[in-house]
Amino acid sequence: MTNSGAKTMSCKNCGIDMYKDGHCDACGWRIGWMPVAQSSDGTSTFVMEPRHKFQAVAVLLVTVIGAIAFIVGVSGNGVAGIFLGPLMIIAGIVAWKKTRLGKVWQGLPSEDKWAALPGLLAGGAIAIMIIPITIIIFAVFSMLPRWDQL
Repeated sequence: MTNSGAKTMSCKNCGIDMYKDGHCDACGWRIGWMPVAQSSDGTSTFVMEPRHKFQAVAVLLVTVIGAIAFIVGVSGNGVAGIFLGPLMIIAGIVAWKKTRLGKVWQGLPSEDKWAALPGLLAGGAIAIMIIPITIIIFAVFSMLPRWDQL
């Protein structure tokens, strides 16, 4: 590795230094790939990491809810929305960028995982809160009389 300005990491398959955005020169591994077979001559076969759908939903939720909180805070003089909204948006964008919207997790270096964690945790908390709210809404609407029974 001659370019000291580029971000490097050790390959998760063979341990040789590689660029984060590229592939390993020795074995061909890249972030987002998982080794499935290795032959006796040292060559490996890789498959794409399965998409992490809950992570993608969590990232999208924290970004959208952060934008909504900021807009509501500005329009309604809500100080919490003005401060927390941009923080949620930034956490969501960082998690979006680091995990490539839920496409990569297992091959990420630990500093990228730590950078994505606030957005994933906030989005996960929002997703967990939305589930009972959705159940209550459906329960209330199912108890209402239908329009033809009025």
